[in-house]
Amino acid sequence: MTESSYRKHLTKPATVNREITCLKVIFNKAVKNGKAEHNPGQGVKLLKENNERDRILSIEEYALLLAHCPGHLKNIVKVAYLTGMRQGEILNLTWSQVDLKEGFIKLRPEDTKTNDGRLVPLNEELMEMFRALPHGLPAVPVFTYQGKSISCIKKSFVTTCKKAGIEDFTFHDLRHAFINNRRLEGHDYFRIMAATGHKTLEVFKRYNSVSKDELKALVGEKR
Repeated sequence: MTESSYRKHLTKPATVNREITCLKVIFNKAVKNGKAEHNPGQGVKLLKENNERDRILSIEEYALLLAHCPGHLKNIVKVAYLTGMRQGEILNLTWSQVDLKEGFIKLRPEDTKTNDGRLVPLNEELMEMFRALPHGLPAVPVFTYQGKSISCIKKSFVTTCKKAGIEDFTFHDLRHAFINNRRLEGHDYFRIMAATGHKTLEVFKRYNSVSKDELKALVGEKR
């Protein structure tokens, strides 16, 4: 096994931290209920997490990705790329949240990771896409497969990326692509954050990658 292959199979620090935190909670309850004498996780430090990624999907790669998407996945990928919404927000989307009259997806606090409701603007491409989809009752999921709601797309997304020849790319990177694309278009951070639901600038900045060409432009050079 090569070093790069070995690293791919290592458990990520974030996963380890979540498991340690879970064990601490379990043992705290056990101690409180007299089922354990002490918490073995007490004092165990969490690992440093590096959640920053700089993988940017080019326009050509996005076209390739869409071209290889199966029918049920294509529109989901479009929404992620053109709105920056999280995967769970998209898969749980119902028709009651899609406002084609005003051009927004309306997320309630309970629909989001941060428990804050927000308005997600729709461009004309997405407006046309939603209009073309078969509409259901307000509580019916927007995205379905064989008449059923979609709960997981990991396998189909990984397969699609392989067929398209796109490497080192995750579904969450589509959110990264949306944020970076809007920044390059000149939109200010606060408007983008309002659409994506980021609460702090520190977290938001993790999604912004400044390219070499952009840096060269600061001194009037083009590459």
